[in-house]
Amino acid sequence: MKILHISDLHFPKKLSLFSLRGKAIVGYLNYRLRRKSKHPLVVISAMIEAISKLEYDALIISGDLTNVSHPREFENAKEILAPLLTDKTFLIPGNHDRYQKRAIGPNPLFEKTFGEWIGSSIDSKLYIRTKKIGDKLFVGWDSNFAIPKITANGYVAPEVLQKTLSTTKEPYVLVCHHPLWNPANEIESKAHRMTNREEVVDKLKVNPPLLYLHGHTHTNWVKLPGPRAPFSIVNSASSTRLSDKNHECGFHVIEIEDSIQYRRFIYSEDKFIETNPIFYEESEGVI
Repeated sequence: MKILHISDLHFPKKLSLFSLRGKAIVGYLNYRLRRKSKHPLVVISAMIEAISKLEYDALIISGDLTNVSHPREFENAKEILAPLLTDKTFLIPGNHDRYQKRAIGPNPLFEKTFGEWIGSSIDSKLYIRTKKIGDKLFVGWDSNFAIPKITANGYVAPEVLQKTLSTTKEPYVLVCHHPLWNPANEIESKAHRMTNREEVVDKLKVNPPLLYLHGHTHTNWVKLPGPRAPFSIVNSASSTRLSDKNHECGFHVIEIEDSIQYRRFIYSEDKFIETNPIFYEESEGVI
């Protein structure tokens, strides 16, 4: 099984300020003035082209397809991703896809736009989505919620954990937007992290996933299995961002056979090329 994992795409879309509400105005101005140049169209086009040429069995997208969860951003994201949206694709939302309350209910924009590729719900009251691709089960969580102020916290309810662990009876890959672990040089602020991730990691020991795939923090890494989290934690964010001195960006292809092998691709000189993955032992960071 070859899994191609991308995340934090932040596809650009010009919006009218009059179409925005609340914190979306501040978020959009921040995007236009600061972050737009870090996600140029040439990188997006190169990523789509590179993925189209790679062999893979499953394409996993772990959130943040939009910037402020505006309806036109969702339409734009679907159009850009159209060549890659197949029965091999599985998506979950990121915090930017839940940026505004109006994106969440009563007709959530993420589900409305990408419903064909988000798998099946195992509980109508909880966001736990599952999809079988090939011989692997993928389980998706939504760790995001619309927060009125400019923060990016995540949270996974105990009910989601309990239901997932009690109903998943085969090896599975868990997909969620927020990290469960960070390298020592990439510690998240209190306003950015999953607030109960220690509890999540401890509970997952009962029935650990083969892999935990996430994004949110815009630099790549692979945390190898350790005593606290006996599974690999893989960050492929941001797949459409230019790397700089603080961000090693790109995406991974993960092959699961008797062992797990990792390949990493980065944007360089107008195209994506293969380079060395960035590995960490669990002790080199924090849960």
